[in-house]
Amino acid sequence: MTLHSFAILAYKHSPYLEECIVSLKNQTIQSEIYIATSTPSDFLTKLAEKYALNIIVTESGKGIAHDWNFSLQQAQTKYLTLAHQDDIYLSDYTEKCLKAAEDFEDTIICFTDYLEMMDGKDRDNTLLLKIKRLMFRFFMPLKSNLKSVFWKKRLLSFGCPIAAPSVMYNLKKLEAFNFNDDFSINMDWDAWYRLANKTGRFVFMNQKLLKHRIHNESATTLGLKTNQRQEEDLIMFKRLWPTPIAQLISVLYAKSYSSNEK
Repeated sequence: MTLHSFAILAYKHSPYLEECIVSLKNQTIQSEIYIATSTPSDFLTKLAEKYALNIIVTESGKGIAHDWNFSLQQAQTKYLTLAHQDDIYLSDYTEKCLKAAEDFEDTIICFTDYLEMMDGKDRDNTLLLKIKRLMFRFFMPLKSNLKSVFWKKRLLSFGCPIAAPSVMYNLKKLEAFNFNDDFSINMDWDAWYRLANKTGRFVFMNQKLLKHRIHNESATTLGLKTNQRQEEDLIMFKRLWPTPIAQLISVLYAKSYSSNEK
């Protein structure tokens, strides 16, 4: 029985989409794979036919949270990864994440470390990656999972170290869960915060099993240019800290985004 699905979040015409598809097809353990989109096109149809994938279409113009929720709801397996169309998944991502997730009956999400890609080159030592890895070392020094609500929230208290494209969701534990359309950038951080209140574990596979692409048209880069990312960061910090402290941490955290610039 297939335990896992990849829902590829496809939007418009990404020149990197085929590379993402190939990385999912080349996993050591095979998963169900489908394309979910609100922007159907001949480009997507041709790629779907080439790799024998289904395309599932939702209505357009509803926002990223709607598209993510739609993609999540289509899965028929226990576990799901929302694959971002510009990213590359290392061949043992599925195998290692499934093993880590299945080690516990109460896994809510399993996530991994990752590399960045920019201009065709891998980057493993940016300021943002250093900060995220420091958070993992500080809040998960002795084990690779967190069960208590307090420590799950502490992991999120100095920023969002959990990379959304790396997350494998246990859908059996996510009944009635939806991404929040009040956010256009930090749907993931908000989701981890709300999931931290649920009974169950956050499981960290401490290996670099994803290559996350940084480019000028990515949602993160565009959000930084408009300051939307910084505004949504402050909202999240205020949930976790008194306002003066939240404002200070937000200013310091924003400096880590310099690695998104060429």
